[in-house]
Amino acid sequence: MQDADHTGWMPRFVLLLVLLVLAGCGSDAVKPLARIPRPSPAPPGSPLDSLPPKDNAIPAFRQQQYEQWLRAEIARTRKSPTVEASLRVAQLTGHISPGLEASLRKDWANANTTVAKLTGVRHDELAYVIATIRTLAAAHMLTVDRLRPTFLILRTNTHFWATAPMPAAGFRTSPDADPAVFQYYPGHGLQLQPLASWGRANAIAGACLAALRSHTKRDRCRPGAMAKSLDRLSALGAQRSGYLAFEYYFAYGTGSPPWVSGMTQATAIQALSRGYRAMGKERWRRAALSALGAFEKGPPNGISVRAPGGHHYLLYSFAPGHLVFNGGLQAVIGLRDAAALLHSKRAEKLFATGERATRREVAEYDTGAWSLYSEHGAEATLNYHSLIAGFLANLCDRVHRRVYCSAGKRFKRYEHEPTKIDLTPLHKVRWDRTSTIRFSISKISTVKVRIWGTRGMSLSRDLKVSRGVQTLSWRPPGRGRYTLRITAQGPSGPLGVEQRAIRVTLPKPKPKKKKKVEPRSRKRERDRGSDAASGRKP
Repeated sequence: MQDADHTGWMPRFVLLLVLLVLAGCGSDAVKPLARIPRPSPAPPGSPLDSLPPKDNAIPAFRQQQYEQWLRAEIARTRKSPTVEASLRVAQLTGHISPGLEASLRKDWANANTTVAKLTGVRHDELAYVIATIRTLAAAHMLTVDRLRPTFLILRTNTHFWATAPMPAAGFRTSPDADPAVFQYYPGHGLQLQPLASWGRANAIAGACLAALRSHTKRDRCRPGAMAKSLDRLSALGAQRSGYLAFEYYFAYGTGSPPWVSGMTQATAIQALSRGYRAMGKERWRRAALSALGAFEKGPPNGISVRAPGGHHYLLYSFAPGHLVFNGGLQAVIGLRDAAALLHSKRAEKLFATGERATRREVAEYDTGAWSLYSEHGAEATLNYHSLIAGFLANLCDRVHRRVYCSAGKRFKRYEHEPTKIDLTPLHKVRWDRTSTIRFSISKISTVKVRIWGTRGMSLSRDLKVSRGVQTLSWRPPGRGRYTLRITAQGPSGPLGVEQRAIRVTLPKPKPKKKKKVEPRSRKRERDRGSDAASGRKP
């Protein structure tokens, strides 16, 4: 019996043990506290400061305390107008690491220390950059996305004005072979120039796209340089009203930073689209599509304004009434390339809307001898005129519309034509009064007016004038024959000449007054009357 009892005890023990284990797995069992990873390092002043440094995990109740503190700290810090507060918000919200926050704070302190040691122009240039960042922070516009470009500008200026020679206006540089191009704007320091930066990247990407299409040009593609440029410049963009914007961080004209340019956005989109088609990097396609948002929003957040036939894309987001021809042309070209290279219906729609307006603008910006820079504005310089002619030729190649093809050839022809001078004839020129010389010129020119005669040069004027009617006053030094010569040299060089002979006459002499002769009969009667009065006999 004992052996039988002993052999039956073991199965019952095992069964009991299994039941106990299963009971412990029920929902009513006591669970240990959850362990949550601890932020490293813990933010100063947070509830996690009281935990031992080696404790890498925190209990759930401490996590709840920490989250409440974090929300309150972010709300409190966001109210502060300082640059330091903007950096702390970026770190508390997890957008930058504590190490990066410390590095940016060091850059900010270094800039303020350096500017205090500088004098004169160097002090003023760096002070402007510091003041711009401080103003952005005070307006709560120093967002996380803008930290990278603004602090790049800050570091570049801090080092440059403390060590480099004084630059000339318009000086450009790319420190440490950075794809980002900086330009010197007197009074505003060295500023990031997004158009120049993306223009260079666009040329690199264009060479790689051409190499892809033509096996004979493969040696022109530099894939490493293209990837470096597109990635670096994309990282310097910022979110603006929901799209990727390549902003300017200095005041220009009537605009305050940050502002955007349709020409810059289009050039960036074109470069990213070319890079995507050449190498297939999806991140470049996403960046290009995100940047399209600028063309869907009106100023000041975007650059789209209504125009006859569609929309005009602004050169400056802060100037909705300033329609610049070359900027609008490049915007349309960039959108067309994005539509073709990315197979984007969105880009295609934006292109169609802009192209319809551009088609109508061509005649408006054509003076018949030169081009206008902006709507109802001044004539373009030679560089801008050549740029317009090139853009029109590019549109001709892309859309094959006669309006662009003929205008491109016509604008190019204007560069080889001399300025036309129309001189109003001079009649009845007299030496004793001032005469008006009236003439018109066909394009902006440097004009020289000379009049000379036997007595030498009597008029010499040098003028820089726009197209239209001009008048000058001239008083001849005496009678005789004179030569009038007008030369006008347009921006591209050919010289227009108009020469006339002028005859200056003496004034007609005033007629002499004739003495009145009395008739003899009347004289006799008058004589008789006087004799009778005197008592004399006739």
